[in-house]
Amino acid sequence: MHLRFVFFFSILLPWHALAQFTYEMDQSIPVEVEGKLLKMPWAGGLNSAQINTMDLDGDGIEDLVVFDRASNKISTFLNQENEYVYHPEYELLFPKEISRWMLLRDYNCDGKKDIFFPISNGIAVYKNTTPQEGNLTWERLKFFRSTSGLYSEILLTMGFSLTNIALGTDDIPSIVDMDGDGDLDILHMRFVNPFSVQYHKNMSMEKYGIRDSLVFERIDQRWGDFEECSCGEFAFGEACSASGGRTNHNVGKAMLALDVNGDGNKDLLFTEQDCPALYLLENEGTTENAKMTKADLFPIDKPAFMPLFPAPFFEDVDFDGVPDLLVSPALYGRTNLNNPFTHSVWLYKNTGTAQAPNFTFVQKDFLQNEMIEVGDYAYPAFVDADGDGDQDLFIGNYANAQFRGVIAHYENVGTASMPSFKLVTDDYLGLSILSRFNMRPQFVDITGDGNLDLTFLLTDGLNLTTNLLYIAGSKPNAISFDNLQVESVNFQIGTNENILLADINQDGLVDILLGRSTGALEYWRNTGPRGTLNFTLQDNAFMGLSSSLTRTNLNASIADLDNDGREDLLIGDQSGNITIYGDFRNNMSNPHPSTEIILDPFSQTYTTKNLGARIKPTIVNLFNSDMPAIAVGTVTGGMVILKNDGGQQLPNDPEIVIYPNPLTSHEKLSVLADRGLLMQLFTLTGQKLTEPLFISGKHPYQLSLSGMAPGMYIARFNFGGKIYGRKFVIY
Repeated sequence: MHLRFVFFFSILLPWHALAQFTYEMDQSIPVEVEGKLLKMPWAGGLNSAQINTMDLDGDGIEDLVVFDRASNKISTFLNQENEYVYHPEYELLFPKEISRWMLLRDYNCDGKKDIFFPISNGIAVYKNTTPQEGNLTWERLKFFRSTSGLYSEILLTMGFSLTNIALGTDDIPSIVDMDGDGDLDILHMRFVNPFSVQYHKNMSMEKYGIRDSLVFERIDQRWGDFEECSCGEFAFGEACSASGGRTNHNVGKAMLALDVNGDGNKDLLFTEQDCPALYLLENEGTTENAKMTKADLFPIDKPAFMPLFPAPFFEDVDFDGVPDLLVSPALYGRTNLNNPFTHSVWLYKNTGTAQAPNFTFVQKDFLQNEMIEVGDYAYPAFVDADGDGDQDLFIGNYANAQFRGVIAHYENVGTASMPSFKLVTDDYLGLSILSRFNMRPQFVDITGDGNLDLTFLLTDGLNLTTNLLYIAGSKPNAISFDNLQVESVNFQIGTNENILLADINQDGLVDILLGRSTGALEYWRNTGPRGTLNFTLQDNAFMGLSSSLTRTNLNASIADLDNDGREDLLIGDQSGNITIYGDFRNNMSNPHPSTEIILDPFSQTYTTKNLGARIKPTIVNLFNSDMPAIAVGTVTGGMVILKNDGGQQLPNDPEIVIYPNPLTSHEKLSVLADRGLLMQLFTLTGQKLTEPLFISGKHPYQLSLSGMAPGMYIARFNFGGKIYGRKFVIY
């Protein structure tokens, strides 16, 4: 290697920049949709939103906390001048173990919301112990089980004996003050036959005279005197079997006790997992001796009707001091082919009072209308589609409202350093015509002709097979198609499996990293020859990633993340966390995974973070930095941007070196640039010798000069519409 190249390489890759896998969540990139700038485009989307309010930042104003069942993720929004602004830093202040559902309630009347959430055998509680003018802190409560002298981490209730308050796996209880004494009571569906509502009265006031305890007594196992038999079918005053019905035990139930008609007694909003409707069971008795006789769709003017399981929440989200009604499916994931997760948070404004509400429908996409939101399973890919030097955004999804997987195209109308995206179409190339679902795009030269192709995975709805397809491109650094002929590769995978196309062994052929549904990562080598696609299983546990129950839905991406000239492997999985394997090719036998990579601004440390479950991370240089960003697609149909907080701005003009120079025609010309660009070779008289060749940033590219006569030549480089030349000599 020539000494001048060693010197250049050392400048290009400074030592202080090595191994900096540290990121902060970035909200700075504007996104425009249909002429409107989104207020929080990078908030990650929502599918199954459970709406809660609490004061997050100690300013005395209620903010918004959303737990999404589909991603098991908390999203936090500050109330800033009566507008919600996404602030993900507060998410890290909540316990990581919360799953399935979360309700924020102030059980001890200290003005601070506490956390109620499910564990395997009941309901657990975190007490809010936040100090004045301090960050959120929590204490896991334990409850004295007097019969055994031991303590329990779940809520207990006294019936015939002291026992835990047990719920079905997918049930959401109602935790409200039922009797008006100021302490919190609990309604939930009885876990065993018959399926009736149990009422657990909080005895804090009765026993201690103050509202600061969680001491329950089960006073009714058939509150309201009814049973729910199946969707929309109830038995009033009798058993389901007596009315000719059968109880559906196998699905979740969600309920909310609420005085709908202002008579001072609690009514019940009710839904179940197999049901598209929300029902009102009006209480014709009293709260203590409730009696329901009929079930009506609710609200009356515009019933909350979703494909499945519309769960209700009662919170003030329009800043008028009166709680509103919000409805969102309480689903773990897609269970119906036509679930429109792009519009899955319905808002009904309360134009009445908290004691006598009157609900008026406002919108189906509360919060979602200010985010990038493609439904579910957002699968991003970036490419300079128009050759203007910046990265454009393409997002595949599971399915649109017509149950067809499509690609949304957002053009970068900013610059390489200051990106700004604008939605061009939500059906790029009209690929909805293929009538398949589960769209996952990638731009890569799969055909080996030097041009970028559009590759994508799609699942056939008839036989549920997932195929690798592609449309051949006709340009090396921009997306151009001479025709839209869809070609199929002889490689099928499962619906829940993922593929990365990349040259793993650096032989010039595109290989496959396959994330199996078992949690294993497989390496399939392309055995060639060039221009063909023949994949052979090389390693069924690449980087030691074998089958795992806790690490499924693997999605991979490869690039040089830390500016050391060696590519790194990035993995996203079911947990929503990211793992980075630095310099993976040289560390295959002894990998060193990095997981604590996201900045916690409160502690000024780096940590793991659930970014949205079943994530698809991809590496892209959005800020013209020597350390690229990570763009993450979430299961909830949105996007998250992680910006490397140690990166340095690249100069406006690319740094390019060619070596050796001079050289013989028997040697290969090597090219190294600090960013991706196009290269062509010309004679001094302007005769074109090669078609445009794409040179990846920070990776030496070697070109054979065999057959070229001695003389001086010009390597011409194109970046961002500008031309740069380098001379070299063959002797």
